[in-house]
Amino acid sequence: MSQGADNSRFFEFGPYRLDRNAKVLFRQGEIVALTPKVFDTLAALAAKPGEVRSKDDLLQAVWPDSFVEESNLAQNVSVLRKTLGNGYIETVPKRGYRFVPPAQDRPASEVQISPPKPAADGARTPSHGRWRVLALSAAALSIVALGLSWLQRLGNPDIRSLAVLPLKNLSGDPSEDYFAEGVTELLTEQLAKRLPLRVISRASAAQFRNSTKPARTIGSELQADALIEGSATRTGDRVRITVNLIRAATDRHLWAESYDLDLADVPVLQKEIARAVAKQIHTQVVGEEGASPAVSRSSFESYIRARYFWNRRTASSITTAVSWFQKSIDEDPANAYAYAGLADCYNQLGTVMIGTSPPVETRKLALAAARRALEIDPALAEAHAAIGYIEMYEWNWHQAETALERAIQLNPNYAPAHLWLAHFFSIHGRASEALQQVGFAQELDPLSPIMETQRGWILIHSRRYEEAIKALRRVTERHPDYQWALWQLGMGLAHKGDLQQAVDTLEGAVGQHRTHAFLGFLGNVYGRAGRRDDALRVLEELHTASRHGYVSPHSFLFVYLGLGDSDKAFETLERSFAERSNGVAWMAVSPDYDPIRHDPRFKDFIARIALDGVFAKTAELGRPRSSR
Repeated sequence: MSQGADNSRFFEFGPYRLDRNAKVLFRQGEIVALTPKVFDTLAALAAKPGEVRSKDDLLQAVWPDSFVEESNLAQNVSVLRKTLGNGYIETVPKRGYRFVPPAQDRPASEVQISPPKPAADGARTPSHGRWRVLALSAAALSIVALGLSWLQRLGNPDIRSLAVLPLKNLSGDPSEDYFAEGVTELLTEQLAKRLPLRVISRASAAQFRNSTKPARTIGSELQADALIEGSATRTGDRVRITVNLIRAATDRHLWAESYDLDLADVPVLQKEIARAVAKQIHTQVVGEEGASPAVSRSSFESYIRARYFWNRRTASSITTAVSWFQKSIDEDPANAYAYAGLADCYNQLGTVMIGTSPPVETRKLALAAARRALEIDPALAEAHAAIGYIEMYEWNWHQAETALERAIQLNPNYAPAHLWLAHFFSIHGRASEALQQVGFAQELDPLSPIMETQRGWILIHSRRYEEAIKALRRVTERHPDYQWALWQLGMGLAHKGDLQQAVDTLEGAVGQHRTHAFLGFLGNVYGRAGRRDDALRVLEELHTASRHGYVSPHSFLFVYLGLGDSDKAFETLERSFAERSNGVAWMAVSPDYDPIRHDPRFKDFIARIALDGVFAKTAELGRPRSSR
C-alpha cells in the first residue's frame, strides 16, 4: 500500500541511513561512495517507499533539465542493487521500479536510545534513576549535535561539487609555471580524498587557466557548485599561496586565506586547506588523519616537476617525467606519491599508443614502483589503481577488479580508477557496467577529451558504431589534433563500413602524428579498402623503424588484419602475447579481430587469457564481410 511522498531529511533502511540534505548515504556510520545521479535515483525511489514509480517519472526526477536515454536509469538501478544488495529495489515489468521494503523514516528530531544490556556477572548496573539521567543526557546531546549539524548545513546546503581552478604564477617568471600547476594538482588531490563531495579533476579545470569567464559560467561548464581560485608563488625556498572559495552561482566569496611557508611544508598545507574548506561548507574531512610524513624540499620540487611533464602525456614528456620521479625518490625514498607516479609512467610507456618499450619490461618496473608506494602508504588510491591496471593487462582478472574497486573505495573522486574499471568491464563484455563507470569518470572530468573518447571506444567494442562516431566527432570538433580520438574515430568509421572517411581521418592523423601506432591503424584501413600497395608501404616503413628502435608488434598486426593475411596475423599475435601487449586483453570483444575471430587458432589464444566465457557470448559477432 502506498505510504505517500516522504521528503524528510533522514531515511533509514537496513544498515543504511540516507541524508537527503547532505546528499550522502551511510552504511553503519561509514560513507557509501555514490555519484550524484546514482544518489538522486536512490533518493527518488526512497521518497515513495512501496510505490511503483514509472521510468518516465524517475527520469524527470533525476534529470529534470535534460533528455537522457532510459538505459542511464537502468544503469543507475544496477549500481544501486550492486551497492545495497538484493531486496531493496524491485523491477515491476512494463511499469517501473519500486523501493522495498518500506523503510522507517528518521526525522532529525527523533532519537531512540536502546535500553541497557544485562550486566555480566559481577558487573555493576546503574540504578533505574541513574540510567534515566544518563539516557536523557545522551538524548539531549544527540539532539544538540543533530541540531548543530542541521544549522551548519543550512549555511551552504547546495555545495555538492567543487573545482580548483589553476593557481596563478605571480612570480613573473614563466619557468615557474610548473610550480603553480603542481600545487594546483596537489590541492585538487587532497580535496578529492578528504571532502565527501564531487571534486572535478585537474584536467577539466585546467582549461580555465587565465580565463576571464565569470564564475557562474565556469561553474556551469564544470558542473561545480563552488570554485577555488588563487595563486602560488615561489621565491627560493619560501612559498606564498593564496586561495579563495567562491560560490559559483552567485560569484560570492565565502572564504579567503594567504599562507607564507617553507617549500617542504606545502604538502602539509594542502590538508590544512582541505580542512578549512570543509569548515566553510559545513562538512567534515574524511580519510586518514595521521601525521603527514616530512618531505625534503628537493624531493618535493622534483615531484612537482615530474607531475608537470606527466600531464603532457606524450612519449617524450612521460620519459622526462620518469627521470624527475626517480630524482624525487632518490632525494626522499619514503615519497609514496613519487613511486605511484612512476608506476603510472611505466604503465603508459608500454602501451601500443605510446610504445617506447615492450610492456613485459615496463610493467615489471610499474609493479615494483606501485608495491613500494603501498608499503609506504597502504591507503594510497593511486597505487592501488596502478596495480589494478597492471593486473588487468597481465590477465589476472580477479586481482585487477579487486585492486580497482579498492582504489575507488579509498578515493571515489579518482577518475582514472573509474576509467580503468570501465576497461575491465568492457573487456569482459559487460557493456552497461563499463558505460556506467566511464560515466562516473566523465562526471569527475567533464571537459577532458580523454573521457568522451573512452566512451566512444567502449561503444565501438559494443558494436554501437553510430553512437561511438557521434561521441568521437564531438571530441575532434573541440580538439582537432587529439591523437586518441582521431585513432578511434578512424577505426569506428572503418568498422561501420565508411572506409573512405576512415582513410581520410587516419591520413590526417598520421600527418599530425607520424607514430608507429597511427601507421598501423592507417595500414589496416588501407588493406580493408583494397589499397594493398599503400598497406604494404606502411608495413615497409614499420619494418625499417623496427631496425632502429622498438615498434610494438601490434602495429604490424593491425596491417596484417587489414590485408587479410591470417598466417602473418597469428604469427605476429604470438609476439604480442609474449610481450603482454595491452591490445591482447581486448581480443574477446574488439571488432579489430573480426577477420580472424572464426579461425580455430583464435580460440586457443582466447583460452590462454581465460576469456572463453566472454568469447562464447560474442562468438556470433564479426562474421567476415566484404570490404570491396
